[in-house]
Amino acid sequence: MLLGILALLFGTVILATWYIQTFTDTSYGKNSRFISTTFHAHPKSDAIGFPATGVVFIFAAIVIICNELKLPNLVINSLLILTLLVILISLIWRFSPLPIPRWADARYQYMKRHGMLDKNGDPIDFDEEGSDPPR
Repeated sequence: MLLGILALLFGTVILATWYIQTFTDTSYGKNSRFISTTFHAHPKSDAIGFPATGVVFIFAAIVIICNELKLPNLVINSLLILTLLVILISLIWRFSPLPIPRWADARYQYMKRHGMLDKNGDPIDFDEEGSDPPR
């Protein structure tokens, strides 16, 4: 049971860290974005890897807790299958040519918060004549 609680806390911390890195301009978010760009060669590692890892830890914690509570095997096996699907989808997405979804891309979210996107949601080229500098 203790292992399940620790895994649940760890998964929650991973998801909270990803959220702060992606959606906030706090000092922790800025440092986290800087560190992640330094250590991760590919932006999909942060955009896909962090939330998938957090979700897998949370599902694994629920499986551990359900196993300790002696719930039916149908519940436990369903959660295990769901966990494996999260892993499989995140690995396929990580190594495929599919783009990072905008809602999960820290760079896109930063540009969105600071007015660096045009009406279509594409980055503004500030070298063009007549473009306003970012806020």
